[in-house]
Amino acid sequence: MALVQSRLKRWPFTPGQAKFRKLWAAESVSQMGAQVSMVAFPLAAILILNVGTVQVGLLAAAERAPYLLFGLLAGVFVERWNHRVVMIAADWTRAAAIVTIPILAWTDHLSIALMCVVVFVVGVATVFFDIAYQSILTSVVDPRDLINANRLLESSAVVSQVSGPGIAALILRVLSAPYAIAVNAATFAFSALFLHSMGKVRAEPEESPEPASIRRELLSGLVFVRKTPFLRWIALIAGTWNLLLQALLAVFFVFLSHELHLSASAIATVVFVGAIGGVVGIAVMGRINAWFGVGPTVCIATGTSAVGGIMLAFAGGTPTLAAVVVGAAFFLQNASNPLFDVNVITIRQTITPQHLMSRTTAAIRTIIWGALPLGALVGGFLGAAIGTRPSIAVLGVALLLPAGLTLISPIRKIQAISDVEPEPPSTDSSTDPNADPVPGAAERPLNTA
Repeated sequence: MALVQSRLKRWPFTPGQAKFRKLWAAESVSQMGAQVSMVAFPLAAILILNVGTVQVGLLAAAERAPYLLFGLLAGVFVERWNHRVVMIAADWTRAAAIVTIPILAWTDHLSIALMCVVVFVVGVATVFFDIAYQSILTSVVDPRDLINANRLLESSAVVSQVSGPGIAALILRVLSAPYAIAVNAATFAFSALFLHSMGKVRAEPEESPEPASIRRELLSGLVFVRKTPFLRWIALIAGTWNLLLQALLAVFFVFLSHELHLSASAIATVVFVGAIGGVVGIAVMGRINAWFGVGPTVCIATGTSAVGGIMLAFAGGTPTLAAVVVGAAFFLQNASNPLFDVNVITIRQTITPQHLMSRTTAAIRTIIWGALPLGALVGGFLGAAIGTRPSIAVLGVALLLPAGLTLISPIRKIQAISDVEPEPPSTDSSTDPNADPVPGAAERPLNTA
């Protein structure tokens, strides 16, 4: 009994971790809304505006472009501001922006240009929300429980991947895409209310009498990533992976609708079934880590994603058979995400000093998520140039590239999180003569969560 009580005290879902529970609830609700919009936004553009692959690619690029444009700057300001307030403001901004899409659709004023403006605003708010969320997590969770907290948050993301498209499928079957988008706006409002109820957290940003220059702070996160081998490899692998996945996603819904002739509700159902792979991935992650080690698990994740991408090119025949193949391929791709994300995010949070957390998160997100708008444009124009099925085939094979990079990287040798030790970044005058050194990085003890 004493052992059980001891474990419960450390588990982030215990009554003593009320702030984490509210953060978890807010993130879970907003994740569900994001998954609803993943189906509803492109289908609204396809079904209401009758657009093609280029326009869908531009829509996806507009939503992801803020990571590339504002990621580093957001990291600087989030580190100076109250993280919880930033997240609340971002949620209300997203809710207000998204609700304009169904209003415009109902009044026959919706256009692809206006949709791009709305999703761009949503993307800017999401950049600030994500960076603040990654920074505040280490303030509300004991370091020893960080991997458990990330598994819980990833579980919510996985459940959202299942329930979000399922809700979208139900709404699309009964009503229409604008109503699905309206549900998405409501989820961000609920997320903001959960964050309102959190109250202050223990690590609010401290006001400095002489703030460092914005240029110096902008570059310090990038310097830390460049000087830390693990983060450097992760940025390369994840950036390449995201670019290719977003390119594939840019033609994915057009492929299902125009090439495979699936209905809107059937597409949402296929995405819902495929998203169950994420549930399986999070369920088996601990066991796979134990069997093979952290590094090999990351290799398995990138390889599994490539297999799923290649399978998509073989979908065809009757709509039922095509839906089965697409569902299986999407299942494999979703199953790979938790295996990669939980391990990588936990290690990054563990080896990054607290005073560099926001800036390092921003630097990583700028590289990794900044690849998304580029991928969306690549996918959109590739689909227009050679067709959707050939594009799916090319991009599926190309997903072998991040898998290969993982196999030749030092990541494959990592057995446990505690095996990863940060190299102390030093000021490099050739890169940034004013960049922050990271004092104590070499001496900072690693957590073995």
